[in-house]
Amino acid sequence: MSLELGIYKGEVLDLVLSSGHYRMGNELYTTNEVFISYYGKTALYDPVFWLRLNLKKAKETKTTQRIRKKAAGFVCTYETPVISDEIEELYSIYLNSVSFDGYPSCKACIPELNTPAAIFDTLMINIRDKGRLIGVGFFDYGKKSLMSVLHFYHPDYKRFSIGKLLMLLTKDFAIGAKMDFVYPGYLTIGSTKMDYKIFPQKEAMEVYFPKEKIWAPLENFKKAQLEDYYFKQILGIYFDEEADNTY
Repeated sequence: MSLELGIYKGEVLDLVLSSGHYRMGNELYTTNEVFISYYGKTALYDPVFWLRLNLKKAKETKTTQRIRKKAAGFVCTYETPVISDEIEELYSIYLNSVSFDGYPSCKACIPELNTPAAIFDTLMINIRDKGRLIGVGFFDYGKKSLMSVLHFYHPDYKRFSIGKLLMLLTKDFAIGAKMDFVYPGYLTIGSTKMDYKIFPQKEAMEVYFPKEKIWAPLENFKKAQLEDYYFKQILGIYFDEEADNTY
């Protein structure tokens, strides 16, 4: 479901993010599932749950400290966002190195930047090694929260955990701006490909329950429990005689 096109800035963005919506191009949408494939003529879907990082609970860990130490020689900056040829080239290299689908270009993901048609406030993170662009991150920010839009990096630097470094730098900006939450997207239940979004700290991550419209600590739920919620509370399908409605 998409929201009617509007201006999603400041407190408006905070509100829609808190209701389990996220950016897709120049719109905000929400979903409880993503398409996987067909089994014969039957479409198969994977349940998804929206996540957010509670910054009041987020702490540095040995893992985050190690990533920061490895990247100490890089130059990391927050900049007014642009989509240059240099950035598009890096994105193309990154996209060709991963096994999952992505937008065909940065421009396709972020159609408008710094124009009257831009409906989000966006910032960009650049990571450089001796002048060479090796990592880029885009995020949209409100008053008390922000959402990660697109992260990518050069595969030559995979050992430096640049993807996770971009997540840390995004979190750092939010903390410096005295925000409450970072929204990284959704968690898939039937696969592990989105488990990286639990980084940097599962204990600080919250999960959204759309029927009750509440957020709860992710650490309190196993994936099997979230899957059970999806079938019973969202689809109304019960595989046993007695339904457990306690969430």
